[in-house]
Amino acid sequence: LLFMVDDDGIASCLNPVTGESLWQKRLGSNFSATPLYADGRIYFLDEVGNAHVVKAAAEFESLAENKLDEGFMASPAVSENALYLRTRTHLYRIENPPTP
Repeated sequence: LLFMVDDDGIASCLNPVTGESLWQKRLGSNFSATPLYADGRIYFLDEVGNAHVVKAAAEFESLAENKLDEGFMASPAVSENALYLRTRTHLYRIENPPTP
């Protein structure tokens, strides 16, 4: 599956072999950051600070929406079990603590 979002906030999922559109959804706001796939989820981060979390599937399923005070212009990054998010003013590291 191929996931993308345009500058105007329309997220899409395509079949990479045929190019067939499987779903489109308006997430709102404007987007500059590249979507990120991690652990079966797609993270879409918009310029006003919303993080839209969608199931990486052929049918649209919203899993969560979170908000940070400043908007996202940079793409998210992953290292091991940590997700790094940079807003206009802060750098966040989000990680579950390791289980003993």
